[in-house]
Amino acid sequence: MKRIICTVTNDLNFDQRMIRICTSLSAVGFDVLLVGRQLPFSPRLEKQSYRQKRFRLFFNKGKLFYLEYNVRLFFYLFFARFDALCAVDLDTLLPAFIISKIKGKPCVYDAHEFFTEVPEVVERPLVKKTWEAFAQLIIPRLKYAYTVCDSIAVVFFEKYSTPFEVIRNVPVKKERPTIRDKKADPFILIYQGVLNEG
Repeated sequence: MKRIICTVTNDLNFDQRMIRICTSLSAVGFDVLLVGRQLPFSPRLEKQSYRQKRFRLFFNKGKLFYLEYNVRLFFYLFFARFDALCAVDLDTLLPAFIISKIKGKPCVYDAHEFFTEVPEVVERPLVKKTWEAFAQLIIPRLKYAYTVCDSIAVVFFEKYSTPFEVIRNVPVKKERPTIRDKKADPFILIYQGVLNEG
């Protein structure tokens, strides 16, 4: 059975996209491990069809968080057995890319968003310059990459000359409930997640 390690910097219980991706990979026969972090308020991990690991870190935000997480991830991956790595977003790509080169295994880049253009990065010029340097160094050297929509895939290709496949971020299909009388019930829209500016 092929082993895939996926890497994120967040709490694993709440990342619906990664739950769908890892569950899908597991369902078709891959041995999947999702690696993330444990925050002080993180609940217990929910049981999934794939394996999960969270790092407890000393730093939970800022530059020291990213440095600590990436160093921990580097050493964890160095000693781990796998057939492929999937780095989710730019903030886990550096250690995954380096380890994949050391071990001669494929590194897949999952760009959930245009990381260097999110408000938390754009509004901080030095931070943006640092992340963009990592992107310019690594993304053009990747063979496997995907993102969430065609427009971002086009931008990435123009910027890094790397083709990106598209895997849309859509919920798991469920049967719709019976629609009640529209006059009796008001229309309610529930949005789960975060919506960034732009």
